Amino acid sequence: MLRIALVLLTLTACSRPLTDAERAFAGTIHGPSLDASAVRIHGRNPLYLLRHSRDARPPVACRERIRPPETGRVQTRIAATVLYNRAFFAKPFFLDDYLSAYPSRMSLPDAMLLAHELTHVWQWQNAEKTGYTPFKAATEHVEDDPYLFDLPDGAAFADYGYEQQGGLVEEFVCCRALDPDGARTAKLYGLLSPVFPALERRSRVPADEVLLPQGHGNLSDICG
Repeated sequence: MLRIALVLLTLTACSRPLTDAERAFAGTIHGPSLDASAVRIHGRNPLYLLRHSRDARPPVACRERIRPPETGRVQTRIAATVLYNRAFFAKPFFLDDYLSAYPSRMSLPDAMLLAHELTHVWQWQNAEKTGYTPFKAATEHVEDDPYLFDLPDGAAFADYGYEQQGGLVEEFVCCRALDPDGARTAKLYGLLSPVFPALERRSRVPADEVLLPQGHGNLSDICG
């Protein structure tokens, strides 16, 4: 882990701040609890070289239903890594602006990815409350799929692992964009809003201007 951290730190010279649109988007999620001015985005992620496999995820979450169904064992890579206030995106996933047309239009996968990684920055910036360290987050990756989560009644945000917390925020971005009145959307909002009081219940982007991946599944009642 130390070697990886040192490699990432050598890349800190090449970075950019969040754009105005990205900061506006983040404000609808994390609000003032995230110091967006401190965030730096990088266009390289050495961990992308590592390969991992996991079981196919069930087509339950909005995150999965906007993409073609998975089967068998799925080969994956780490698209992005966060170290303190810095988010390192692999070249295939790096953009100069993840919300370039926001709030008129947005790519939902890009918005979800950014929201997930900014949640890790938030975890670091609020470490006194979250207990977050890069090492603790890295140890979650010994699990088959540290991003997978359930939504049992009575669960609190702090009950989830760090990657699961990022996944919950990512899932809410998906649900509020596609099914703002859905039961799953409401449940996610109830889980997240005590932690993020500035969380906006509805997306600012018109529903017909939310761009989806090609080959997406059935979106009917996607977060019902």
